Amino acid sequence: MIDVVLVELKIPENIGFIARAMKNFGFRNLVLYNCHVTRESYITASHARDILDNATVIDSLEEYLAGKSLVVATTGIRSRNIGSYIRKAVTPGELKKIITGNSAILFGREDFGLLDEEIRLCNAVVSIPTSEEYPVMNVSHAAAVILYELSGIEAGQEFEPATQKDVDILVGYFRELMNEVWYPKHRIDKSTVVLKRAFGRAGMSKYELNHISGIIRKTVLYIKHLKFRHGKK
Repeated sequence: MIDVVLVELKIPENIGFIARAMKNFGFRNLVLYNCHVTRESYITASHARDILDNATVIDSLEEYLAGKSLVVATTGIRSRNIGSYIRKAVTPGELKKIITGNSAILFGREDFGLLDEEIRLCNAVVSIPTSEEYPVMNVSHAAAVILYELSGIEAGQEFEPATQKDVDILVGYFRELMNEVWYPKHRIDKSTVVLKRAFGRAGMSKYELNHISGIIRKTVLYIKHLKFRHGKK
């Protein structure tokens, strides 16, 4: 199941237009974070009012996304610096190849989109290849294009997919491992983000991810044991 998550949209009509696009292309799970549904939202939703009625309202974006297998940010900027690494976006067609069940796609504010800290919660970033002369689309139009590309996807899985919480546990063990070995301290934060994105996009099952977590955890414990035996801290 793919959730459409709206983050602090300021224009109520856009919420309705997105609900309408969702119903056009077979999506039903609308999630609202700091959005206000008004009479105007229902007017623009037209025959998709049931999408608004059944929308999930959340108070914490981070807590909600922790239960998702894949989290996708949308942006009109296809490449930008965040910290010390480059973030590159995939096209909607490329996203269709990696999207999994239990996923969420985030659409941000009309004026400046998603904040960097919100994008860092995501495993992938998608951007529509628009004209360089005027690249930024209205959020409801962008949602319609992306949902059209993703329509018809079989979201069902034969296995239980790993969640963002599972990924965070694994990445936490890797971070602990990097601290225990001669890994450059100034690269740990960047490598942590790279690992989170890579494992988050991999579409692994909970069993597979937990198995890898067990290996890394045992490795960390063994290194600590050796250091203790040799009197090192």
